[in-house]
Amino acid sequence: MFLSDDREWPAPATNPENEAFFVAAAQGRLLYGRCRVCGRAHYYPRHSCPHCFSTEVDWAEASGRGHIYTYTVTGAASDRQVLAFVELEEGVRMLSNIVDAAPGRLAVGTPVRVAFGRAGSVRVPVFVLDRVGEGT
Repeated sequence: MFLSDDREWPAPATNPENEAFFVAAAQGRLLYGRCRVCGRAHYYPRHSCPHCFSTEVDWAEASGRGHIYTYTVTGAASDRQVLAFVELEEGVRMLSNIVDAAPGRLAVGTPVRVAFGRAGSVRVPVFVLDRVGEGT
């Protein structure tokens, strides 16, 4: 799902180490790292495991579904943003934005799913409320 709103996030620094992540995001896919040595998943895109420091890391595709682990609402009403740690079904926690959701609908544990917003010339993962079970 690609967002069509007018909000644009600051462009992230891209480099050969995270290139596959941003190529996948442009295709509407969310990737995370999985270490071949310790088997643990991690996020932020990098070539080394933050758990055991191995460089034997592969990309894995996430389901894109998860829940709000914690969040904060920032900014004035005209430019309100929700910054959240989202815990994906795969167990990875990632820092991102929750978009298209009134702050009153947010709570720790609320189901979310990935969408992709524009950040400069690349797409970045953001999250929307997952309305599974609400008939939408």
